[in-house]
Amino acid sequence: MANQAQSLRKAIENLINVKLHDALARPGGVDRLIAHRCTGVASWEVRNAEKQLDQALAEILESQESEALAS
Repeated sequence: MANQAQSLRKAIENLINVKLHDALARPGGVDRLIAHRCTGVASWEVRNAEKQLDQALAEILESQESEALAS
C-alpha cells in the first residue's frame, strides 16, 4: 500500500510540475493552460504526465480488485 501511495504521489507531483513549468517557463503558457482546461489540448509533456498519472491510478485499482477477489 505504501508503494502505491508513493507512486500516486509522484505521478501527481510530476503532473503539477510539468503544468507549472509549461505555464511559467514558456511564452504563452498561461493561455495554453487555460486552453487545456477548456479544450483538453495540451503539450506532449503535459499529456505524458497525465498518462503516467492514469497508469498509476490503473495499477492501484487493479491491485484493489485483485485483493477484493482474493478475499
